[in-house]
Amino acid sequence: MATSIRFFCAGVNRVLTRSLCNPAVNSNRKFRIGEKIPSEDLFEDSPSEPLNAQELFKGKKGVLFAVVGAFTPGCSEKHIPEYLSHHDKLKEEGYDMICCVAVNDPFVMSAWADKLKTRGKIRMLADPQGKFTKAMKMDLDCTKLLGNIRSKRYALVIEDSIIKSINTEPDHTGLACLLCIRNFKSAKSVDAT
Repeated sequence: MATSIRFFCAGVNRVLTRSLCNPAVNSNRKFRIGEKIPSEDLFEDSPSEPLNAQELFKGKKGVLFAVVGAFTPGCSEKHIPEYLSHHDKLKEEGYDMICCVAVNDPFVMSAWADKLKTRGKIRMLADPQGKFTKAMKMDLDCTKLLGNIRSKRYALVIEDSIIKSINTEPDHTGLACLLCIRNFKSAKSVDAT
């Protein structure tokens, strides 16, 4: 019974997101493989100490994945747990860090990190004004559903601040950015759609 309710709710979420979020907010140019990630500030735990995205990944190999929002069901039940379960494998493959970014404030992202027990495994980064998200051209207009601009779901493999792989969610409603985990060994790149 609980499983069927969960699938029903997931279906309702997809329909609502598809009808109430506009994926074409800023689709005229996206970042490409081989380019540096935007030099925008993100925040971890507090708004008092900004982390420049380029500096964060300087000299490091990592995964940066974006979600629509903290505490959303799909992200809380699927995205974060799958990244957590692959943490050790990613470390063995030479990834220095895994980061999650969402258009939320740093306090919400910190509370979400505590709730999902991501500390020491996934850095939960806030993009409170959506500057990083807009610079990536991954903004998603969810004003009708969530009250503001959010991020499309995507995942990047980054080496020394350079994008090496891009996985985007084609319909902005499912869990396609988990392809990054399933294909993280691959040097092949998927261009943003």
